[in-house]
Amino acid sequence: MKKILVNWIVVISFFLFMLPVNAISLKEIYDSAPASGEFHKYIELQTGEIYTGGLHIGKTFNNEDYLLEGSEGLNVKIIGNGAILDLKGEQISISYCENILEIEDCIILNGNVRFRGINVEGIQAQPVGSIRYVTFYQPHDYGIRLQGSGDGIIIERNLVIDAICTGDDFVYTTGMPTEWLPTGMNYSFSVQNGFYGTPIVLDNWSFFSDEQSNSNPLLHFGLL
Repeated sequence: MKKILVNWIVVISFFLFMLPVNAISLKEIYDSAPASGEFHKYIELQTGEIYTGGLHIGKTFNNEDYLLEGSEGLNVKIIGNGAILDLKGEQISISYCENILEIEDCIILNGNVRFRGINVEGIQAQPVGSIRYVTFYQPHDYGIRLQGSGDGIIIERNLVIDAICTGDDFVYTTGMPTEWLPTGMNYSFSVQNGFYGTPIVLDNWSFFSDEQSNSNPLLHFGLL
């Protein structure tokens, strides 16, 4: 199995090298995307195209006033059709809302996908959705990160390879980094599963090309 995954890394690397340099902004595609059914933004990407930059859906948390700020969330579906999303160190995130984010069938590089929720007195906002059939190659921080969320989220048949450690992650209530939130983990779920609900996690793969990292189970699937 290790040989198969190593060969898959070679295939991805060669494929990326051969792709054209032209790229399209993911945010521009999002802004112009039509509605369809329950989704306010229904995004269907093109096979072989490269899309760059991150995408933020929902609100942000003001850790000085302990308030949620920004635009209300939207229901968003991204059908990749095998497209490549180079996030350039950014994220695709849905935060502090009760909306839906669904992503399927694409390759994501140099970033991560995050679901952020909150459940404290007076503020309850947890996004839902799914990530299916997505290959993450050298994602920054994590491949998939669930923070304060879990219930109503499906993580199914994804492959995450070589998440990159970028230092300690930040506590959302203070904006300060802490050693209790290390990065460099392929899949990271909320440590308080019982409080935020438990995601459905089905048939996912995790691999590190470095043998020492690959032998550490905490870097594959962890709770933070």
